[in-house]
Amino acid sequence: MRKNPTATLSGRLIIYFLIVMLVPFILFVSYTLINYDRGIENATRAQAESALEADAEMIASVIQEYRHKAYTLSSSEIINEVLEANDPDITAASLNRIYEDMYVTMAGDTYKVAASIVSVTGDVRISTHNFPSVYDLRMHSNEWDSSNIITIASRRSGSDRASVISIEDHRIEGGRQVLISILRRTFSESGRLTGYVIIDIMSDTIIPEVNESSLFTDVVLIDTGTFSAVSLIHPQRYGDFSEFPFLSDGSRDIYRAAIEGTDLELAAASLTPLLRENFRTWTLILAVSLIIGIAISIILSFIFSRSISKRMKRIVESMRSFQKGDFGIKLEKTGIREFDELSVTFNIMVRRIEILLERTREEEAKSAEAERKALESQMNPHFLFNTLNTIKALAKMHGEKEIYLTTIRLGKLLRSSIDNRSGSATLRESIELVECYLLIQKLRFGDKLQYAIICSDELMDIETPKLILQPLVENSITHGLGEKLGTWNIDVMIRKDGDKLLLAVSDNGVGFAEIPDMAGLEHSQHTGLYNVYRRLELRYGSDFSFSIASQPGEGATVSISIPMEEKE
Repeated sequence: MRKNPTATLSGRLIIYFLIVMLVPFILFVSYTLINYDRGIENATRAQAESALEADAEMIASVIQEYRHKAYTLSSSEIINEVLEANDPDITAASLNRIYEDMYVTMAGDTYKVAASIVSVTGDVRISTHNFPSVYDLRMHSNEWDSSNIITIASRRSGSDRASVISIEDHRIEGGRQVLISILRRTFSESGRLTGYVIIDIMSDTIIPEVNESSLFTDVVLIDTGTFSAVSLIHPQRYGDFSEFPFLSDGSRDIYRAAIEGTDLELAAASLTPLLRENFRTWTLILAVSLIIGIAISIILSFIFSRSISKRMKRIVESMRSFQKGDFGIKLEKTGIREFDELSVTFNIMVRRIEILLERTREEEAKSAEAERKALESQMNPHFLFNTLNTIKALAKMHGEKEIYLTTIRLGKLLRSSIDNRSGSATLRESIELVECYLLIQKLRFGDKLQYAIICSDELMDIETPKLILQPLVENSITHGLGEKLGTWNIDVMIRKDGDKLLLAVSDNGVGFAEIPDMAGLEHSQHTGLYNVYRRLELRYGSDFSFSIASQPGEGATVSISIPMEEKE
């Protein structure tokens, strides 16, 4: 028969290490590669589009709010009067009314925005903050200042009353950067241009609300009319599209959203390329780590298996020596707990086997001696039976009926006590032996000894251990009734109780002054009681009961409860 090849410990360890390292890596990489574009990237794209739409709606809402406030200020009666008069010496009353209208209209938003009013000549200049010098038309009326919203507005039709929105002015006012400017012209009743209402929205009004989901590397606000742009993530970056190369690279990772009601739109660069690049980098690092881990695993597997194999080889050699009969072998400790426990167990096993062999040799010697003595003593029972038969024949020959019957009964008792072929007897057989014993005793004590045996016929074939009733009856006569005056009564009662058999032997003897302990009867004069108790314990374990009830001068009762056993 061909034997299956066996693997070495180091080979198995290397295989197990590789499985532990490679399987999770292969499963993870396979799952990621299969589901990355379809799952993670598509989910990121959907989130990015939704987030950018929300940002566009937020900016449109802000622009619409302040566009309406610019319209409200441009419709103010007192503001139009002052701008049409174009008188730099404004009365205090008129100035107070103008400021009241401006602050009421801005409704506490002056920390977010700055509102300014300027006449066409620049003689009238009013602002909720320090008036911006770029709006002073006395000094900035040149057409070359293209970032000035007034300059941008002047390029349109002079009768255009629509709001002008610009993102080209990026000046710093009061430590804050202007992000969006909204301009509204004012006209006299004759239609003559009288001035401008300008609201500058600062960058910190909008920028903290943009890219809250952190899905973009940059978000750019674009004016599609002038092709200018400003970053809402890095507001210091602004200018034309050359400042933002990603706007024209055609990548599918660029998202756009129009700002409703304006020529503005948002363009955002997604984190997806960065995530994709990071994924590649991470995969490469993981692969390198895996290779290094495999190399380390192989080295450690070899070292570990070598250290174990040395100790295992030593144990195997010791076992082979023990197999050859060297019982003096002993394993020394190795410093590894598991191997030390194995060494201790092996040494204990060797010692116990050695002791067992010694005991076996001793028992074999004793068994041989016992067999020799048993063979020598086999003649004694035959001699005794032959003698009883001779007595029985003589008694019958001379007409001695009592001697003849006594000899027969004594023979039955003797034969039962030396018959070791079976350890059990039926109740019928046990009761017959008890009667034989009691009849022999009645020859001695006459009518002084009275007895009764109560047992139903249905229980006669129940098996019990041999010689448990007769020793109890003998014990009653020997120890309970021997010193009693008057009539001696012995009652043997046997009955069934569920699946138990109850046996009780009672006498009206002198009783016990103190109920004896069963464990202490072995070397006492009550050896019959102990013999019965010990044989029941060996046969039934804890599934039996043995009790003695007695009062001094009132007799004693020995009760036994054992499991029912039908005769096979």
